[in-house]
Amino acid sequence: MNQAQPQQTPSPVVPDLPLERFRAALRIRTDWPEGVAAGSPEAEAAEAALLEFQDLLATNYPAFHAVAERTVLGPYAVLYRWPAADGAAGSVAADPNLPVLLMAHYDVVPAENGHWTVDPFGALVKDGYVWARGAIDTKASLVCALEAAEALASSGFRPQRDLWFAFGGDEERSGMLGAREAAAWLAGRGIRFAWTLDEGSAVTDGILPGVKTPLALVGVEEKGFLDIELTVAQKPGHASRPPRVQAVAVLGRALDRLSRRPFPFSLTPATETFFKELAPFAGGIRSLAMAHPRLFAPLLFASADASPETAALLRTTVAMTQLSGSKADNVLPSEAKAVLNLRILPGWTIDGSLEFVRRAIGDPRVRVSASPSRAANEPVSASPEVARGCGAGWAALGAAIGASFPEAAILPYMVTATTDSRHFAKIGGAVYRFAPLKLDARELARVHGHDERISLENFSAGIEFYRVLITAL
Repeated sequence: MNQAQPQQTPSPVVPDLPLERFRAALRIRTDWPEGVAAGSPEAEAAEAALLEFQDLLATNYPAFHAVAERTVLGPYAVLYRWPAADGAAGSVAADPNLPVLLMAHYDVVPAENGHWTVDPFGALVKDGYVWARGAIDTKASLVCALEAAEALASSGFRPQRDLWFAFGGDEERSGMLGAREAAAWLAGRGIRFAWTLDEGSAVTDGILPGVKTPLALVGVEEKGFLDIELTVAQKPGHASRPPRVQAVAVLGRALDRLSRRPFPFSLTPATETFFKELAPFAGGIRSLAMAHPRLFAPLLFASADASPETAALLRTTVAMTQLSGSKADNVLPSEAKAVLNLRILPGWTIDGSLEFVRRAIGDPRVRVSASPSRAANEPVSASPEVARGCGAGWAALGAAIGASFPEAAILPYMVTATTDSRHFAKIGGAVYRFAPLKLDARELARVHGHDERISLENFSAGIEFYRVLITAL
């Protein structure tokens, strides 16, 4: 008697040409080396790599480039306009024919080669994955969008409204030379969008305790960013004659006070919708609390204290990231300094956050100031319609997510990081932050970490996502 053999799931089949074009994009080192100053030979080499990446797009996607208008704004930004079939797009905010904007960035964070098991820029295909820095963040989104556009353009397809693509080359360094300049260029020409899609969250699998259903978390608002310096001055001198009150001790007490007096919890409209729509997929009393987040806010807030992920959705967070003092172990420093990284909840402001920190510390000896080394960003709130998951473009996003990830529930969400889309807040219309990737906690940890990779299934799903999205406009 023949025994039945267990069925094996076949490896996903990805057409050779799209995969090879993706690997070519990953092999270009578009990272900015640590500590490199603008204008240096190292900076010029890094900018040359960004321009090389732009040129690669023109070479690899000829059908799309034959129908799209290309505008290069230097190494850090390239724009494309794919004209609508009727040759016209609206020019007022209420016009449903306003163009749509798709965004991604082609710069990547540096990779610590010694901690990777493969070459970070080798784009090795192994075990059903493509391994490379930028495989997830965000060369995958960029390439998947252009693969879909190339296939559609080759078939003679024209979008029903103008479709723009904005690709940035310095998102990992704040987007000031890329996305901000692109937004200014568009605004200066009176171009506005019905809605915008940038990176943000993804389809998460098993991230939230007790939730087994994959969740397509579409970012509809974004936390702000602020680095704060706490500085305490004192007379420098020899360590053998320390004063009774020392700068480091004063700074330490200030940090302790701040850790004991965190920012208050608060529900934004988008987070309230998120909890309500998450409730059917949670269990026990948590489901009841999520279904009525205002009524059970104290319970949600109490549970958030034990969950950094939940707390990040409900309050401005403070990460104590750097401490500095004397450069020698036998010298009293002239000042002790700490750097705090704040992610500001929508509803708060940069100035309000600075004042809260000053009051929480309550010590005039501690100077509290915004760090001059990195630009701060105000949070980006969602309109009431977008916060409820019913803004412009939501139906098209839902169709595209449903085609690629039919098992996922689609929820509006707050993105706790920052994205290039913040630079388009005034012209972007309804802004969504979502990457067509299905990721579990282990894969998410690889973003900006070691051994970043993307599965072949995700790459195929991403192309299908953008194909459906573009045809649904």
